[in-house]
Amino acid sequence: MKLKNALLGMFTAAALLAVSGCQKAEAPAPAQTEAETAKETEAVKAEAETAATEAADKEQEETTLTIPMSSCVTTLNRQFEITEAGWIMMGPIYDELFYMDVDETRYYLAESYEVSEDGLNVTVKLKDGLTWHDGQPITADDFIFTLECNLDTNNGAGFANVAFVNDQPVSYEKVDDLTVKLTLPQASASYAEALGHFTLMPKHVFNGDTHIVGAEENLKGIGSGPYKVAEFRQDEYLKLDKYENYYGGEPSIDHVIFKIVPDENAQEVAFVNGEVDFLEISTYDALQKYEADDTVTVIKYPEGRVNNLAINAFSPKFEDRRLVEAVFLAMDQKAIIEGAYGKGIAEPGNSPLSNVNLFYNAGNPYYEQDVEKAKEIVKELQAEGTTLTLVTNTNEGLKNMALVIQQQLKEVGLNLEITPLESSGYMEKIFSDDTDFDMYMMGYAAAGDPDNVVAGMFDGTWTQNLYSSERAAQLWKDGRGTSNMEERAEIYKELQKQVYEDRSIYPLAFPNYVFAVRSYVKGADTIRTAPIFEDFSKLSIEK
Repeated sequence: MKLKNALLGMFTAAALLAVSGCQKAEAPAPAQTEAETAKETEAVKAEAETAATEAADKEQEETTLTIPMSSCVTTLNRQFEITEAGWIMMGPIYDELFYMDVDETRYYLAESYEVSEDGLNVTVKLKDGLTWHDGQPITADDFIFTLECNLDTNNGAGFANVAFVNDQPVSYEKVDDLTVKLTLPQASASYAEALGHFTLMPKHVFNGDTHIVGAEENLKGIGSGPYKVAEFRQDEYLKLDKYENYYGGEPSIDHVIFKIVPDENAQEVAFVNGEVDFLEISTYDALQKYEADDTVTVIKYPEGRVNNLAINAFSPKFEDRRLVEAVFLAMDQKAIIEGAYGKGIAEPGNSPLSNVNLFYNAGNPYYEQDVEKAKEIVKELQAEGTTLTLVTNTNEGLKNMALVIQQQLKEVGLNLEITPLESSGYMEKIFSDDTDFDMYMMGYAAAGDPDNVVAGMFDGTWTQNLYSSERAAQLWKDGRGTSNMEERAEIYKELQKQVYEDRSIYPLAFPNYVFAVRSYVKGADTIRTAPIFEDFSKLSIEK
C-alpha cells in the first residue's frame, strides 16, 4: 500500500509540474487529467498485484519432503553416526564413493577403483569437478585427510575397516589431485565393498586438523551430497536445501525436512494429517490400511537384516548342546513370524546372511519344528520345568517374536523368562561373557560383503558368546582371504550350511523395509536399499 501511495504521489506531482512549469503549453482539461491519473493508478495497482501473485506462485512452486524420525542426530558429521536414524538423516548430505549391490556397482564420488592382481593395492579415482557445499573442490587431499582421521583411533571415527585390515594400518599415496593409491597390509577380498561406503570430510573446513573429536566443525555439515544443511535444531528438526551445483544434477525437490517425532503413534497421526510425507510400516494391519488408500504409495523390499534367536555359549544350561537342539525343534518359524509381524512384513530366515547378501544361498536348509522330538530330548536331559532367560531390546518385532517363542517352549516343558533392556544396556549385555542369561533376540545388518559385518558376529570381533565350530571359524577366514568371487561363493555356501548344523543362531526372519509415502512423491522405489533413499536426488514431487 505504501508503494502504491508513493507512486500515486509521484504521478500527481508530475501532473502539477506539467501545468505550472510550461506556461505556453495548453493545459489539459481537469476531467482529462483525473482520467489519466486514474488510469495510471490502476496500472500501478495491476503491476503490484502481478508481482505479488508471481511471488506467491514461486513460493507455492517450491517443494518440500518431510520425513518423521524417532530420534535425532547429535552431530552433522557422518563419521560419528552409527545409528539407522543417523544414516538416514546424513544420507542426503554426504555421498559415498560407490555402492556394491548384488547385480551392479553404482558410482557416486568415485569415478573408478582398481584392485591389483595380488589384492594388496587399491587405486581410487575421484570424479572431476566435484565440489563441497561451500563451493570448494573435492580432491585426493580430502580423501587422505579422512583416512588419517580414521587411522587416529582416538577419534573413534566410523570407517576403521577402511583404515585398518586385521588391525594393521593401511598405507596411502597421493597419485594426483583426484587419485589415491592404498596399500593393504594383507589381501582382503571384502575391502573394496567396505571402501565403497567411505564418506569423505572436507579438509579445509577442519583446517587440516585430524583430531576431530568434539570439533565445532562437526556441526557445520559441509557435505558432498544433493542436499546441504540449512537449519538444525537439536531434537526438533533438520532442514536441508537442495545443492544446485550437485554433480549428479540439480535435485528436483527444494527442501528435505527431518522432523523429530519420537512416538510411533504420533508419527502416524502426523502422516494422516498431512504434516509428514513418509511413514514406516511395521504391522500387517497398517500395511493393509495404507495399501487400500489411493492417496498413498506403499513400498516394500528386503531390509538386509537377519532377526534371530542367539544362544549364549557361556550359559551353563547349554553345556549339553542337545538342549539347544530341543529349543530349535520346539519352534514354529512360520507361526513366530506371523504372530510377530503378520503377512508381508518379514520373510522366513534360513541363513546368517540376509536374502540380499552378495553370497546368500536361497537353498540353505530351514529349521523344521518337531515338538515330540523336542519333548524327548527335554525328558532325556531331565530338563522339564527348566527356566531359560532371554534378553531382548525395545524393537517391537524382536519383542513380539520372543512372546511367541515363550509359548512354544512351554509346550515342550521349558519356561522362558523375557528380560527387555534399553538400547545401551542391551548392547552391553549381549556382547559380554556374562553367564546369567541363556539366549537373546538380535537383529544385525547382513547386506553387502559377509566379512564386513556378519563375520564379526561369529569370530569374536563384535560378540564373544556366539558358538562357532572350528570348521565354521576356518570358513570365515577362508572367505576373507580368497579374492576369486566364484571360490568365495562356494566357501560361503558351505559356511551357511555349517552355521545351520552348529545351531549358533536360529535365523528367524528377514524383515522387509515397508513404508508409505504420499502418492505425489515419485522415485521412492528407484533404488531399493535400506535405510531409505540411497540417492535423494532421484526423488521428485508431482502434485
